[in-house]
Amino acid sequence: MRSRNSFGGFYKMSKKNMVILDVGSEKLTILEGFRDVNNSICLTNKCEEYYEGFSDGEFLEPNNLEKAIFNVIKKAELSRGKKIKKISVSVPTEFCYSFCKNVSRSFLKPKKITNADINSLFSLANDFDKIKTHEVINQDYVYYVLGENNKVSNPKGQVETKITACLSFILAEKNFLNTFRSILKMAGVHKCRFISSNYAQMLYLFDDESRDKYVLLVDCGYITTSVCLCRGRGILNLSSFSLGGGHISADLSKCLKIPFSSAEILNKKIVLCVEPNNNDMYDLLVEGEILPISMKVANAIVESRIEVIAQGIQRCFGAWNYNFPEFIPVYLTGGGISFIKGARDLLGKELGKNVLDAKMPYFQLRKANYSSGMACLNYVLDNNVKYENIKKF
Repeated sequence: MRSRNSFGGFYKMSKKNMVILDVGSEKLTILEGFRDVNNSICLTNKCEEYYEGFSDGEFLEPNNLEKAIFNVIKKAELSRGKKIKKISVSVPTEFCYSFCKNVSRSFLKPKKITNADINSLFSLANDFDKIKTHEVINQDYVYYVLGENNKVSNPKGQVETKITACLSFILAEKNFLNTFRSILKMAGVHKCRFISSNYAQMLYLFDDESRDKYVLLVDCGYITTSVCLCRGRGILNLSSFSLGGGHISADLSKCLKIPFSSAEILNKKIVLCVEPNNNDMYDLLVEGEILPISMKVANAIVESRIEVIAQGIQRCFGAWNYNFPEFIPVYLTGGGISFIKGARDLLGKELGKNVLDAKMPYFQLRKANYSSGMACLNYVLDNNVKYENIKKF
């Protein structure tokens, strides 16, 4: 079967095609694609729907969420030419928390470690059924230890009398999950799967060697910023706070007394990597007229908000249970400040750390604001994802 895609051409529908719904704080995005040659992702469909978003773990206009989900699914189905029956949904960090556990198994005599032995460790550690407000959506390992101190990333096939594991679990709010299950069911979706946005990004943006040495990832979005510490294939610490690029636009609008829509445009013009003088201006079209905006004033407004975001990141670091080497850099992604020239250097100065762009693997959407969506699509293409049948609520 051949169907028109959103890029103006046709593609051959494949059994390997996967569909994800990325829940951002500014918009909902549906991406569809398959694994192509050289392990790349061929994106066959992209549809977006802007909505009010969420803040402090609550949707700002919950009554409009259903409409936004319906609209983006309808757009995607029209583009692909057929109904969406199953979908994977990214869960933002504001609706998640992480938990790590150490578990061990000892054997009477040396034995070859099997997948069943490894899975039994997860079964021993996963006792979260008693929690009424959250449920596990992702689990993975941080590291394994064979014997007393032989730390490995893959114990399968090795012979030992004892195996210990540090395991990471991501739990999501049931209110979030049940809300999406109910809306997806009404939209005609039969099966779904939930994936932590940060967990998917950690696996997508960094190779095994990098993750074994710890990774600090900051995803600064439109209204929310998430911060996580990763090691192996697990997340050691996971935090978020409700500040992002939209707050920069709001500051510009309020301080300069310009419409918010104009402030959004100005936000994209900001250059922080030069020292402006009093005569330097940004030319901004406001209500049909060109309005000169002082670069010095606008830059100061933006810098002030980035400093506040940096303080939020520092508070996340200070609240974590797991320490990390001081020398490791911070990797930045998301559409909040990644596109502001000079923002990364200012953030690094405020954090006292080297801040680097999280490099996106090559594909058709090589932009930081699609990091979460592409990471989730990558995850479902790489893993034999088990979908749940959506029940009535």
